[in-house]
Amino acid sequence: MCGGVFTYVLYVGSLWYFDEVGKFAFPIVVGVIIGIGAGMVFITAGYIQTAYPEEGEKARYVTTQLNLQAVGSAIGGIIPVVINRDSDTAAGVPRAVYISFIVIMSCAALLALLLLPAHKLRRDDGSIVAADKARGPWEELKANLLVFTDFKLLLMIPAFLPAECFLVYSGSVNGLQWILDNKRWQRRTRALIGLTVVAVPLVGAWVWEIVRVRGYNRHAPLSNPTDWSDREFGWIFVLFTLNWISSSLWQYVITYFIGALTNSPTTLAHYAGVFRGVLGAGEAICFGLDSIRIPYIDEAGGIFAFYCVGLVAFYYLAWYHIDDSNYFKSGEEGAVVPNHILKEKGLDGQEMVLGQAASVQVEVNM
Repeated sequence: MCGGVFTYVLYVGSLWYFDEVGKFAFPIVVGVIIGIGAGMVFITAGYIQTAYPEEGEKARYVTTQLNLQAVGSAIGGIIPVVINRDSDTAAGVPRAVYISFIVIMSCAALLALLLLPAHKLRRDDGSIVAADKARGPWEELKANLLVFTDFKLLLMIPAFLPAECFLVYSGSVNGLQWILDNKRWQRRTRALIGLTVVAVPLVGAWVWEIVRVRGYNRHAPLSNPTDWSDREFGWIFVLFTLNWISSSLWQYVITYFIGALTNSPTTLAHYAGVFRGVLGAGEAICFGLDSIRIPYIDEAGGIFAFYCVGLVAFYYLAWYHIDDSNYFKSGEEGAVVPNHILKEKGLDGQEMVLGQAASVQVEVNM
């Protein structure tokens, strides 16, 4: 995590260099480096938000982490506004903005050194969070390739592709968390209701968007574009808000489903890596198609199609593959059953680390 965050510091420095010198080489090289660093950050973050919590807390971890990410984005937007509040000219980015970002990111990178591995963290009931053993490069490579034989992961890939075409934050995620962690319902019910709550506005927004742009011609821009003071602006702004909120909530749904399908920290790390990789690929594809100026209706229709395929996959997974608990299942390598669950099963005083296949290792709790 620390190394990944420092690549962001390097990236901001490269933008500062380009602003001062105007040469492309350094920013382009650093663009590749931050791509690797971003993978390190988001895979680690995905691992923490899905592998660390108990089954009844996963939505809380997901929403908390993504809310903090949104708060960071808001702070990042406020900083240049405050610094430029008295400026009435467009003179590039002030040095103070670069310095502020470098200082904040450097502090965040150093704070990441305080993170403890899962086997050194204990829950409130005294059980360790997970028992994920370190593996060598060759073993890890083989595990990463084998994850693509997991049909549940393959089903989710179409849902991953459009996940970062739009990013926005909304307080609505707190309501989604309440649904997904509501202990009065079975987890399958929670997943189905939460998915539907996001699916209805998502589908409605994209159908509306497709209808809105059906007559647009990218090669003949509107001669009289809509201004915020025009009467037509209100409905366009409603669509914009609905589209971005529902598209943002889609990431919450994806991360929750990833965490609900397994408790194995190894599998969750692989799932998180594939999610971020496919997500980035989808965003790159969108940028590429946009650069060749394909019709808006084709671009919107393509994104909407992937959302629809993803919805079908998630409804299938929710109905057939999400159970109230994954504890004591086979294949949950490295997952640790909380002590209060063991007590409910009459295994109080033991620490259970799930192993490969159907085997379990039971050790005396220190």
